[in-house]
Amino acid sequence: MNSKVEERRATLINIAYVAVILALVYVFFKYCFGVAAPFLLSFFFAVVLQRPLRWLDKKTKNKCHGLWSVLLVLFVIAIILVPIGLIISSIFREIGSFISYLTNQLNDLPAFLATLEKEILSFLKFLPDALYTTVADKITEFFGTAINDFDLSALGINTQSITSGITSGISGIYSVAKNVPSILLAVVIGIIAWIFFTKDYNYVVGFIKKQLPDNHKNILSEIKQVFSKTILKMLRAYGIIMFITFCELFLGFSIMNLIGIMNNSFAFVIAICIAIFDILPVAGSGGILIPWALISLISGNVSQAIGLIVLYAIITVIRQYIEPKIVGDSLGVHPLVTLAGLYFGLKLFGVMGMFIVPICVMTVKAFNDTGRIHLYNPPERN
Repeated sequence: MNSKVEERRATLINIAYVAVILALVYVFFKYCFGVAAPFLLSFFFAVVLQRPLRWLDKKTKNKCHGLWSVLLVLFVIAIILVPIGLIISSIFREIGSFISYLTNQLNDLPAFLATLEKEILSFLKFLPDALYTTVADKITEFFGTAINDFDLSALGINTQSITSGITSGISGIYSVAKNVPSILLAVVIGIIAWIFFTKDYNYVVGFIKKQLPDNHKNILSEIKQVFSKTILKMLRAYGIIMFITFCELFLGFSIMNLIGIMNNSFAFVIAICIAIFDILPVAGSGGILIPWALISLISGNVSQAIGLIVLYAIITVIRQYIEPKIVGDSLGVHPLVTLAGLYFGLKLFGVMGMFIVPICVMTVKAFNDTGRIHLYNPPERN
């Protein structure tokens, strides 16, 4: 009897321990991550620069350690920020044009609804006459209402809402502009902290290790190994897959535009959006390409529909072939767990949580696999 009580007590203590850890993690990411982000990112980037810094120190016999630290940080900023700034500027211009294009396409929605109604009625002609008449009347009534009501008021847009939207937009721009000094301050502090972390990395790590108990002295090295061997490797692998998918999409759209079965000048932006959507678990590129193909088919653009289906098939086959080779089975987390991480991350921490929570899940999995922690028994795959 006493042994059962002790087991239950140990179980409750473990549950309470895990609950406290989760609560602390939640409080940190909810309220402290934004403030600490410049220093966390600076430390992470400093870790990345340690290998080239050690190589330079070896070549110069540690005579210019501080100078190399500053030059390395400035060099990385120059080669990263300038290209990224140009790319982001170009992408935002394309996205603005694409949004205008989508807005103009809404004007063709009544014609599309009329075509869709015609196709549905034609497909249902196999029904008995009495049933067909009843169903056809309901369908005609539904589409008639949808087409007749398609105006600004049906979309919930009126003069008052437009005015309100303009006002809120101006307020949003003012709010962003007002926060620019704090953003610039955070960037400047982050760069300075990056230089100090890079220069005094060994001192900082040594100080942290001295504050840890003896049985946790190697925790920082293990965290570094987890990130370098597992998480960064996985992020790099999926980045390569995303880039390959983007190239396939952009090439496919360009070929369809070239041979005349597609007339779309936003192939670059659409390829980027689908490539990002494709990397999400469960979703995939088919979540966009297949509905697009169906709409093209209903609209009478059979060639474009066939082209989109063929493109989707090519992307799927290549993805199934390259993903196991690039990612590797041992690194992966089950798509259901990743999907749950995306959902709870979005609900708990907003957009950033969609990236933070899955990374935390991968970290926990890596530590559980190495035996540092024991939260669950990993299942055996058949």
